[in-house]
Amino acid sequence: MLNLQHDSLTGFYELCRAVLVKSEADYDKFDQIFLEYFDGIPYEDELPEELMDWLNHAMWPAEKHLNPQIAYNAARMTCLEFIRSGITTYADQFYFAEDVARAASESGLNCYLAASVFDWSTAEGGDSFEKAADFVKHWHGRAGETRVTPCIGPHAPYSVSGDLFKKVVDLADSYDLLIHTHISETEDENAQIMERYGLSPVKWLESLGVFGQKVLAAHCIHLSEEDMDVFQTYNVHVSYNPVSNLKLVSGIMPMKAMKERGIQISMGTDGAQSNNSLDLLRDLRTGSLIQKMQLHNAEFLPAREAVRMATIEGARALGCEGDRGSLEVGKKADFIVMDTTSPRLVPLIRNRADKLYAALVYSALGADVCGMCVGGRWVMRERRVISMDAEDVTAQAQESGRYLGERAGLI
Repeated sequence: MLNLQHDSLTGFYELCRAVLVKSEADYDKFDQIFLEYFDGIPYEDELPEELMDWLNHAMWPAEKHLNPQIAYNAARMTCLEFIRSGITTYADQFYFAEDVARAASESGLNCYLAASVFDWSTAEGGDSFEKAADFVKHWHGRAGETRVTPCIGPHAPYSVSGDLFKKVVDLADSYDLLIHTHISETEDENAQIMERYGLSPVKWLESLGVFGQKVLAAHCIHLSEEDMDVFQTYNVHVSYNPVSNLKLVSGIMPMKAMKERGIQISMGTDGAQSNNSLDLLRDLRTGSLIQKMQLHNAEFLPAREAVRMATIEGARALGCEGDRGSLEVGKKADFIVMDTTSPRLVPLIRNRADKLYAALVYSALGADVCGMCVGGRWVMRERRVISMDAEDVTAQAQESGRYLGERAGLI
């Protein structure tokens, strides 16, 4: 499966979700490894949960205490959870891209990593655009060796100026990069950009030439008809992150209207901090069901179409559909193995493709993945992770979680 979640997989959030939120429905045993250190801190219902309050009062203050080693340890933890839950390929956007890329490359997974760009100095210090450009130059053209494809990640219209977006566009054009950004996640964001520029976020980005490049746009909840027409015209790819959008009460993406225009949609989890899990199968079920409910139409988004969002549509969004996203002669051997003896999957009707797709979308969880192969190489077999030392990864991540929580004043 391909997880186009964005802005999360550096793994800082893998640590921070345990510091900032209480996990209530995690299925992978590694999801809660830091909770023993955070007894007595506010549970998630006591934290600011709408996007801008949450960013300004919870996430961004905590991020100030990041360092390269924490980013590396946490990225390894994230990759371990991905392996355990069957994610072969993922897109990410965050700080400390060099350290995150190193962890991703060592994990054996395919990573499309966008170095984040902000108007202000981040935890890395210095000019975030210059750091992102250096990262691109270092990793560009090495994916065959490292499995890491560099991208560029201007955070969002409310956190990146027009001049900086233009610099991003120029860099993307020079290196043929994917631009990974957040668009219209909340109504407040739309109002802020309208007040500042007199345009919707989509129309403003169009005026800057952003959509002349390859773009992966996360969330895209509050789009007008005109905004969606722009996406259709420029073939903008959209990452659907339903559980994060529910948790932060951002809204529900207008999938039907997008699909009617032929807008390409893939599946993501967003970060652990705004989800509590990186279980793409769980989110696929939730995302499918809330779309049906919103439309009062149980026939919308059949299971087979939902599976496409987590496989071939993810590959299309990343531009790697010629190599990945489906099992075909000549493509990379990326696949997962499901434990069909799981109580969730029994009884299983094996001679009906529609029943198999339905079982995967509505019954299976990441915990039912028992094997995974990436590029013809096993990274997990019979539930044993081969590409990483799981015990060392969890030990280092636990220590980083303790350090981060203490420095951020959360424990």
